[in-house]
Amino acid sequence: MQPPPPPSPSDEDEANAAPRMYFIPFPTPGHALPMSDLARLFASRGADATLVLTRANAARLGAPIARAAAAGHRIRVHALSLPAEAAGLTGGHESADDLPNRDLAGPFGLAVDLLAPLFADLLRRDPPDAVVFDGVLPWAATSAPELASSVPRYAFTGTGCFALSVQRSLLLHAPHESVPSDATPFVVPGLPDAVRLTRPRLAEATLPGAHSREFLNRVFAVERATAGWVVNSFDGLERDYVEHYERETGKPVFAVGPVCLVNGDGDDVLQRGRGADDTDAARRVLAWLDTKPARSVAYVCFGSLTRFPIEQVEELGLGLAASGENFVWVVGDKNEHFISPEIDGAVSSGRGLVVTTWAPQVAVLRHVAVGAFVTHCGWGAVTEAAAAGVPVVTWPVFAEQFYNEALVVGIAGTGVAVGAKRGYVWGREESGGVVVGREKVAERVRAAMADEALRRRAEDVGDRARRAVEAGGSAYVAAGKLLDDVRRRRRERESVVKV
Repeated sequence: MQPPPPPSPSDEDEANAAPRMYFIPFPTPGHALPMSDLARLFASRGADATLVLTRANAARLGAPIARAAAAGHRIRVHALSLPAEAAGLTGGHESADDLPNRDLAGPFGLAVDLLAPLFADLLRRDPPDAVVFDGVLPWAATSAPELASSVPRYAFTGTGCFALSVQRSLLLHAPHESVPSDATPFVVPGLPDAVRLTRPRLAEATLPGAHSREFLNRVFAVERATAGWVVNSFDGLERDYVEHYERETGKPVFAVGPVCLVNGDGDDVLQRGRGADDTDAARRVLAWLDTKPARSVAYVCFGSLTRFPIEQVEELGLGLAASGENFVWVVGDKNEHFISPEIDGAVSSGRGLVVTTWAPQVAVLRHVAVGAFVTHCGWGAVTEAAAAGVPVVTWPVFAEQFYNEALVVGIAGTGVAVGAKRGYVWGREESGGVVVGREKVAERVRAAMADEALRRRAEDVGDRARRAVEAGGSAYVAAGKLLDDVRRRRRERESVVKV
């Protein structure tokens, strides 16, 4: 007697099947790290997630993905070969932070654009239910155009809704073009709050005649192709601007952050962005922090792309030495640096730790010894500080970082500005000179470390961040709504096919 055939899946089973989602970031840590966290977040909520990376970045970011898969989540990495040779890119560079100079930024950008047909081939071979693409990869919104109606695209913004709203207003209304001088403040029109900026605080791509303006306009056009925005943010930080950006663009905003909270206290947080080879170095930084009293250390890090001119590095170091505070200073392996006798003295006395490679930032910010964070205000750093409840000393450098400073200092009230009135042009920092002097560095670090009201506001935001990602919190609900949206679109597509 033949066994009965297996039962066919019911319509309900098909409707509730794990949504298959692709996540594709721009290859630089500030984008790839939060999107790696994002893929794990959605896998933990029942999605079948594929993180699409170049091969070198797959090796760099793959360990937490492999651990999530081993824990039973449906998640994997799909590696694409970066068409470096076709773009004239030499040196094996597959991440923006690995470029030795700005001259290679053009070939690197071209190589990234040449990933478009490879991604389109992947979509055609194995179409998912949805794509979450980096907003600075506009081609991912239109790859395999014949699948546009069956594979919805959601744009991961890479920054928060406040900065997006500022940027959109500047593009539409250009208030900066009517002020008489660079020193004249102007109000950014149409925002929920009165936000004042000056021209030197604007993103380079916003300024008339900027080489990158055309690319920014391409990114702006993503609005027409996207089904919605996925944002590494939460209501407790910028709810008014989540709602504002939703109204302005007419597309739903899914604020699912801070996504860094998907990392626990084990290897995921120690290896985030680097891999097992750097675990010992990470533990050494944390062991040093273990020797310090609670909230007694200023953590100083300017992200993976900032390369201060040597004069500014010297002023920063002398300011830290003069502050009298304990500090961990991540100089990084790409910045030329000047270690003064004052810094040597602080290090030898045990008051300072200089890190010339990398530090596990999320783990450091969570450490009880850290009392303030001196940061460039990249959005990843802003959300990581918010998640940890740590006040910040804001020192914007380029891109949308001055907008993030306006949110942190002027609206959230969780930071103090170091006093940078202008930034640098990325890749041409050596011509920018000193923006902030040692006296201001010392004074602002001391002030942030001593300000109990600032600390309480930061801790309150940290509490809101943690509640946001818990069951029933705003970010938890937003992630569920995105999964529901993907399932709804899949049901509609399947019903059309059946008819």
